[in-house]
Amino acid sequence: MDKIEVDSKTLVVLGASYAGGWDPRRPVAGYKMVNKGVGGQQSFEMLARFEGDVLGLKPDAVIIWGFINDVFRSDRAQIDLTLRRTRESILAMLELAKKSGIEPILATEMTIRSKDGWVEAFESMIGKILGKASYQDYINSHVVETNRWVRDTATRQGILLLDLGTVLADSQGVRRKEFAQPDGSHISERGYEAITQYTEGRLRMWRGSH
Repeated sequence: MDKIEVDSKTLVVLGASYAGGWDPRRPVAGYKMVNKGVGGQQSFEMLARFEGDVLGLKPDAVIIWGFINDVFRSDRAQIDLTLRRTRESILAMLELAKKSGIEPILATEMTIRSKDGWVEAFESMIGKILGKASYQDYINSHVVETNRWVRDTATRQGILLLDLGTVLADSQGVRRKEFAQPDGSHISERGYEAITQYTEGRLRMWRGSH
């Protein structure tokens, strides 16, 4: 067996389809990555499988990444209650990890961009002219708000933050085109390359200071 595999620690990536599409071909900062992303899941569903998919593997660390489906699937009238449940689910996962001696790592979520195509661009333009918030703006406003809470939580609890949303965003906070697939939501290959490079640096810096 290759020495890097013998010496590496294990890091579980828990999330939905964004996490599920992340497949580093080699250890990242000495961590062997175990992907536990399940497409379409919301944060409370991640919590429900935390015991089996994280605790049961006894990893050294876990990246908790993913609440975009909470926003996508919520009734707009219930979005505040939905995001309250999101925060409660994330806090519960942090607590479970700590109690089991697993280092929790929080990741921010990605904003979305309009789908590629003239129809979506035209609808977005008309919405702005009429002063109406687009679907993209609606989703992104809640992503940005919850990302702010994720950052604050990481600071309060003294845990590592992977600010993945910022890595893939432009100066306006919207996902850069080259980092999104044509649907405007899922992450492109270049996006995953950027995430891997960023995570490598953050993990090495964090391990070096702790």
